[in-house]
Amino acid sequence: MIRKLSMTLLQPRCYLCDMPIDNPQPFLCLLCLQELPYLPNSHCLRCALPQRKNQQQCDECNQQTPPWQQLIACMSYTLECQYLIKQYKFSQQPQLHLLFSGLLSRTITSNIMQHNYSLPEALICIPLHKKRQAKRGYNQAQLLASAISKQLQIPLIAEKKFIRARYTAQQAQQTAVERSANMHNAFQVTQHFSVKHIALIDDVVTTGETIKAACLTLFAAGIERIDIWCIARTLAD
Repeated sequence: MIRKLSMTLLQPRCYLCDMPIDNPQPFLCLLCLQELPYLPNSHCLRCALPQRKNQQQCDECNQQTPPWQQLIACMSYTLECQYLIKQYKFSQQPQLHLLFSGLLSRTITSNIMQHNYSLPEALICIPLHKKRQAKRGYNQAQLLASAISKQLQIPLIAEKKFIRARYTAQQAQQTAVERSANMHNAFQVTQHFSVKHIALIDDVVTTGETIKAACLTLFAAGIERIDIWCIARTLAD
């Protein structure tokens, strides 16, 4: 009986519903895993926002084309997803990168097969400023990129080659205009890239100002094509 009680207490519990987990991954029960806010099939391949028209690219992206080629996200940034990502970033739960990398790798593989995408030559992550990384203890995008690099067998560009050159305010409570100004000259390439096609990895894409600034810096350094891979996409109001 003591052994049974001990096993029950040590059994991992679901991050969302707190029920004991009886499946191979120790983060979510099967029900919560199935009910995550996965993106619908009818979304723009360029920005990943839902659309009603049967076309690959939405009207907004046709009118003002983002600098990246495609954006792959596995979830919409709704309450359940927000909770998990905030646990990952702000509550010292770096192990959640294993959950997110598995979900994102499957989404990437599915998109590549469905739309006949070409794989990037290398992966790179959105860098954190050294002060913020020292405070947090890790860069959540780097952990995600490292795991996906191993799962998909795509080389990962070293962190030191692409850095956060300027300490910026948190983007969460800012307007789109404020986010754009906040990201001005935020990134810097420190070493030459030998590749031309990369995937840029981040946790959440909201207005796109962070990845837009990163893309422009990387293009100036000689990169020719950038795809965006992220855990979640904030849907338009």
